[in-house]
Amino acid sequence: MSDITSLTGKILDVNLSERKWSSWEESESIYREYLGARGLNQYYLYQLLSPRDLPLDPQNYVLLGSGLLVGTKAPGATRINIDSKNLFSNGVGSNNAGGYFAVALKSSGYGNLRITGKSENPVYLLIIDGKVSIEDAQEIWGKTTSQTVEILRKKHGKDIHVACIGPAGENLVRGACVIVNKSRAAAKCGIGAIMGSKKIKAIVVRGTNIPEIFDKSRFSDLYKKAWKKVINSGTAQRLSKWGAKSAVQAKNKVCSVPYKHFQEGHVNDLKGWDEKSFLKYEVKRFGIKGCPISCRQIYHITDGPYRGTIGEAVESNTVQDFGLKLDIRDSATIIKAHIMCNEYGMDIDTVAESVAWAYECYDRDLINKSDTDGLELYWGNYQALITLIDKIAAREGFGDILAEGVVRASQIIGRGTSKYAMAMKGQDLYEDLRMPKGWALGTALATRGGGHCSGAPIVEFAAGKSNAEILSPQLAEKLYGVSTAIDPSAYEGKAKLVAYHERLHAVLNSIGMCFFNSIWEGYELLDEDDIAQLLNAATGWDLDRYELLNIGERIHNLERMFNYKHAKLDRKDDYPPARFMEEKIKNGPYKGESMDRKKFDEMLDENYQLHGWTVQGIPKEETIIKLGLKNIID
Repeated sequence: MSDITSLTGKILDVNLSERKWSSWEESESIYREYLGARGLNQYYLYQLLSPRDLPLDPQNYVLLGSGLLVGTKAPGATRINIDSKNLFSNGVGSNNAGGYFAVALKSSGYGNLRITGKSENPVYLLIIDGKVSIEDAQEIWGKTTSQTVEILRKKHGKDIHVACIGPAGENLVRGACVIVNKSRAAAKCGIGAIMGSKKIKAIVVRGTNIPEIFDKSRFSDLYKKAWKKVINSGTAQRLSKWGAKSAVQAKNKVCSVPYKHFQEGHVNDLKGWDEKSFLKYEVKRFGIKGCPISCRQIYHITDGPYRGTIGEAVESNTVQDFGLKLDIRDSATIIKAHIMCNEYGMDIDTVAESVAWAYECYDRDLINKSDTDGLELYWGNYQALITLIDKIAAREGFGDILAEGVVRASQIIGRGTSKYAMAMKGQDLYEDLRMPKGWALGTALATRGGGHCSGAPIVEFAAGKSNAEILSPQLAEKLYGVSTAIDPSAYEGKAKLVAYHERLHAVLNSIGMCFFNSIWEGYELLDEDDIAQLLNAATGWDLDRYELLNIGERIHNLERMFNYKHAKLDRKDDYPPARFMEEKIKNGPYKGESMDRKKFDEMLDENYQLHGWTVQGIPKEETIIKLGLKNIID
């Protein structure tokens, strides 16, 4: 047995076609190279899948990984990574979700779960303190995610934790996701549809084992210091007061909101979209056990047509997706739309982009009521939004087209509508990519396609916050090696800033730590040195901050190679949609800005060079050898 098996957990392999499972232990050397969760999942996927294997094929895998620090007292180390082949691109598919599921999985004795095959009938996987069984799911097939959790808790106990799909996943809606404990979403890449194709409704876990720490005394000192550092930060206090939706004002100040489907990046009045607009329906604010930040809220709509709706909702994405993108200022509708997506098991970004594309095409007379089942898709029509969410989940009428995602929907409709389909690497887009420049570059380079959790630097939005003056160019240079970090209009230095965050994000997702506890969310939070010390005390290793980031570099390069091998994704797929280069911001502090194609090319070139890639964005052979990837990359 490896010295760190208690900390890492075993690997559990499940074959649904054969209804068989087995477990084994991974070598400590592999953990030192990939850490766990995202890194380990991507390491396995590269070896398990060939380019011929399609996302909905039975031989595709769904991999769940709890990070290396999950189950310890490291702040925010509670997250699960779920990886598979991307249903939108055939490339990298990677998701990260909160909740307590990852801790329960690790505590049951398993750090990583690898699922393949396809069941003839609906099933769910039950893991109770190491004991595994495949159970019949007829009772919960067709149920919403919260109904599923309640039925399973009644059957197996209130202390179980559940990752499940909803009706959208069963109906193979392309934007279907996995929902953890009713509300936390592993949202992107069609992971819910992939589970639905395998006829696996849920994974249910309970665990009572506590992972063993190598140096308990040192780790205790370090995690207490880390918790204090997070709790005392202004960032944590802001997030605990307002939640993630507090980012909307900062994004608006730097002209980076998707108003009316990216037609404008700034609005003069945030009424209905600011933090206070949602207080009327907030009934509880809380944080998950194991995290110092209480950024989650429960809402109860007490009036209007959605009276009685209760659930956890409203992130920064929510307000922008269902509010600004559609010009809907009614907070109750925005809350309702988010909770509906949770219940059906759908990614809010994918749903909102497809719907907003339809609204814009309707506004431009490219589609009409004969296409939309009689719905009038004018800006601000909140009833149409709610109806379309129902239709998408059920694949009914016009909803069946929108359920394919915006790229395929525009191809089905034709008539020039593809011009307004905002996507990257096939994945529906939530981000405005005119400003800030580094955020746009990081989003464009995301291996899974169009998202800010694979390298986009949130520090640029400090320019939209009241304490921006505290982060001086000198301090930015010290922290990130980039003095222009908080200048959203600067192109200079942003390739380096993004490369740093690409490595950092890979590390955070592989140890299972929430970004909100890290230097990504706030410069005064945990940096790579803090994380390296925690890892060393937990494992007995001797990593320094540079070695830790080099692990992130290894994972990032492996994903880049997977994308090229399986989907031929390269430089041509790293450009933002033309709208962001051709249409300028119409008002606000950065009026007249767009993304300059030549300067974007220069950022791409520099980022590629920093990673050791060719001008087409493909890792060079010497880079592969240097990172120790030659043994798995031909």
